[in-house]
Amino acid sequence: MRFHVLLPFRDEADIIGQCLKDLLRWADTVYAFDTGSVDDGWEIVEAVASRDRRVKLLGREPVYFSEARLRGWLFHRARRHMRDGDWFLRADADEIHHIPPPEFVRDRLRRHETVVYHQYYDFRLRQSDVVAWETGAETIADRQRPIDQRRRWFMPNAYSEPRLCRYRETMRWPATVSFPFNAGYLARERLPIRHYPHRDPLQLQRRCQLRAVMMADSENSANWSHPERHHWSETDWRRFVVADDAPGLTYWTPGADLPEVRYTNHLSPLPVRALQRAVHAVALPIVDRIRAQASDADYPQKIPSDVTRRLEQVLRE
Repeated sequence: MRFHVLLPFRDEADIIGQCLKDLLRWADTVYAFDTGSVDDGWEIVEAVASRDRRVKLLGREPVYFSEARLRGWLFHRARRHMRDGDWFLRADADEIHHIPPPEFVRDRLRRHETVVYHQYYDFRLRQSDVVAWETGAETIADRQRPIDQRRRWFMPNAYSEPRLCRYRETMRWPATVSFPFNAGYLARERLPIRHYPHRDPLQLQRRCQLRAVMMADSENSANWSHPERHHWSETDWRRFVVADDAPGLTYWTPGADLPEVRYTNHLSPLPVRALQRAVHAVALPIVDRIRAQASDADYPQKIPSDVTRRLEQVLRE
């Protein structure tokens, strides 16, 4: 049983090295694809790959992020190295796994559970962190410190999506869906992940600028739902900063356990779960045959050259 990681990334040089260090504690293979970085992220990943053969570079090209087309393409490239009973995991470069997935599978899952949703602990940028940055008490040089030393206040997130899945050779993941069809039986437990999307004011500002330029492209914007479009179109990075006394904000000491949260909004009602378990136990290979298959033509959507130039201009300022 092996663990395969699908890792798209872009302009996250300040944390990608820490992300890879975490993944290589437990992953058998990391399939990395750079979607258009203009910082040193690609060079950092390339250097790690030169030292550790478990990191497989799948390429570097400006493409739009897509849960379906991008991640599905990564899966299609990686699956030729997977075997029945292996596990694959969707990862992002701003995540640290609080419990290594092999340990989670061993200790937290029942034998019939084959799909795991994530439990985000969102580590937030607080108003006092912004003040420290603006007064020079914290600078870009602090990015050399581990992120868990810099950002220690978090909020558990009730939103969840599938992240970890046991592989079977018949499963289908075409470019039209964000996860394989009939991926498996959902686990009750969620995989705890420390999430660091807002690391310092400069990083957060550039994150907002990058997303706003992408969403200004009508062809890309049309692919997103209204809530997603609103989130990606936000240009004021300060709207993501939280007050130091924000309700639910909790301090975490590195190395300590995170508080257990028991959200169940990812689960269907019990009668539906009972039916799903019966179907998943015997019928998935049959159901797979009627699903659409991915192909090598399902490449991620490329970013037009004029949009790429705008992104490079904004991010290099």
